[in-house]
Amino acid sequence: MRFRTLSGVCVAALMIAASVQIAAADTIKIGVFGPMSGDAAAMGSAEKDSVNLAVAEKNAAGGIRGEKIEPVFADDNGKPEEAVNVIKRLISRDEVLINVGSISSPASLASSQVSRQSETPQIVVAGTAQRITTQGNKWVFRSPVPDTKLVADLVDFIHEKFPKVTKFAFLYVNDDFGRGGFEAFKLAGSKYNFDIVAEERYTRGDIDFTAQLGRIKASPAQAMVEWSRYTEAALVAKQYAQSGLNLIRFGSDGIATPKFVELGGAATDGIYFTTHFSVATAADIPAAKAFIAKFQKAYGRVPDAYAAEAYDSITMAIMAVEAAGKSDRAAVRDALAKISFESTRGPFRFDEKGDPLLTTHVVKIVDGKETNARNIPVQN
Repeated sequence: MRFRTLSGVCVAALMIAASVQIAAADTIKIGVFGPMSGDAAAMGSAEKDSVNLAVAEKNAAGGIRGEKIEPVFADDNGKPEEAVNVIKRLISRDEVLINVGSISSPASLASSQVSRQSETPQIVVAGTAQRITTQGNKWVFRSPVPDTKLVADLVDFIHEKFPKVTKFAFLYVNDDFGRGGFEAFKLAGSKYNFDIVAEERYTRGDIDFTAQLGRIKASPAQAMVEWSRYTEAALVAKQYAQSGLNLIRFGSDGIATPKFVELGGAATDGIYFTTHFSVATAADIPAAKAFIAKFQKAYGRVPDAYAAEAYDSITMAIMAVEAAGKSDRAAVRDALAKISFESTRGPFRFDEKGDPLLTTHVVKIVDGKETNARNIPVQN
């Protein structure tokens, strides 16, 4: 009797396990990874919120081919080595069809090599380093424009709005993100004879920038360009205000989050930065207005650039899986390459490298709020 009872328990357990496996097989898994913790967690949080919003909307409409979409989230802490670990796990253990991530350029670069080796499509949410899409990796695409385009648009803006400014100090984080911004600025600025009179760098995680700011203050710079993520940038802004410097300040898309103003306070006022999306510049983009309304209703706040990039990324992933017509990674990749839709940032399609063809935005922080900097008059 005891044996028969145990046998019955075992059979029941096997039936439950089998039912779990069947339930799992009835979902379409999409991997989503980024910094859900650490000093870039606000970016990962925005990514996760947008993915959940888009997936819930699609599942409510019936999912894909009658199957529900299941986002599988993973935290890479914004670190390349962690990004490699989580994307391997998503691909091999969770058997996702496509991955959305990561946020930082170093993490995106590292994980893209796994995508190539495993032949799994990947959409980078926010990594802008040019090298991500210039290594002949057909499995990686990205939502943001590369830093070369982003910086070139900023350089054009500076020349247009500040025609007398030609001498720059450049402060940047010494990784793929920061170095990419610096090199792109040098290249794009050469056509206007921009002169970098002070080049300063720091290691990610640093908290004291007084030495770099002191050397910038001693230079003949008319303006300072800073290529940082929001945590370090907020510290730089506060120490800049304390140093007595009085330069025109420009920043990167790494500060395109309300967290930057929250951490930096009044010291962030007056900073111009280039970004992929802003509520302040979305008035003429129908898809952006619809997204802002949905996001605000769901979360009680307006979306930032990372939320918009992630929303477009998951939207593309869903469209590609649907267009592929089957749960096959190669078919999803081929469908993704042909994607064309109205994104939160305007009409979207990829070039031959997997980069989007989009116009970037420039924002100015005024009284703690983002404003459309392209509307300002020329500063003589």
